[in-house]
Amino acid sequence: MSLTEAPPWAAPPRRRRLSPRARRRIVALGLLVIVAVPAFLIGGRYWVHHVDLDEAVAKFRAAGPAAAEPVPGLPAPGVYQYRTTGGERISFLDYRRSYSSTTMRIVTRHGCGVREAQWFLVQHLEYYDRCPDGSLPAYGTDIAYWWTHGTQDFTCQPGGSFDMSSRRDGERVAWTCADEDTRAEQVTERIGMEEIVIAGRPHLARHTRWTTTFSGATKGTAVVDDWFDPATGLVLRERREIGLRVGSPFVGQLGYTDVSEFTLLSTEPVR
Repeated sequence: MSLTEAPPWAAPPRRRRLSPRARRRIVALGLLVIVAVPAFLIGGRYWVHHVDLDEAVAKFRAAGPAAAEPVPGLPAPGVYQYRTTGGERISFLDYRRSYSSTTMRIVTRHGCGVREAQWFLVQHLEYYDRCPDGSLPAYGTDIAYWWTHGTQDFTCQPGGSFDMSSRRDGERVAWTCADEDTRAEQVTERIGMEEIVIAGRPHLARHTRWTTTFSGATKGTAVVDDWFDPATGLVLRERREIGLRVGSPFVGQLGYTDVSEFTLLSTEPVR
């Protein structure tokens, strides 16, 4: 008898018969895999929604009268519109998403100064909490893709400078922010005063460069050039180059890039 043959005393294998109900479950599962997975992938690729002006104004008004109180030296509360180019890419299935051609920045009274919430898409929100001394006590992101939200909420050490309003040309400031699992080492440099064109008119702007190196759950580098209005601190223009490795509960580590630019359309907010 070979090793592959069953011994003479062994009972013949019994074939388990599936009940009609079990067969229906298997068929349903097969259909779910065949239909739902492609639908998930195709739907996720086109899961893009824009925040228009009416929606942004509604969000601003919903914050209440206190959120509309101005803070000297910071942008006036209201909704600002930016002409925007570029977008983001996620390495999983080479998922690419363009930002809205006009993005909304909602400024409200908050904490020591104001909160600026930039809506690139419904699926991509960033916020920045700013104080009149130029510091940034907190900032964060909420980026959703494939129906999954990735959020970060950073708290920053005192002594940093976001807009370099109190610094001289050529100065650099190093500071640190962190959330529960990521550390952000940041360097802000004041490049100098430059003339840029906003809504067809020249404006003198304070050019800064904000470089962040992330470690921990998120790794990589973000380089953001900003041009601020010297009197109000309003962002007139921003240029971004971001490359990260981030964790996902579904596919593990994936790459994320953001190459984009936005320019203010009007210095007068909509309220």
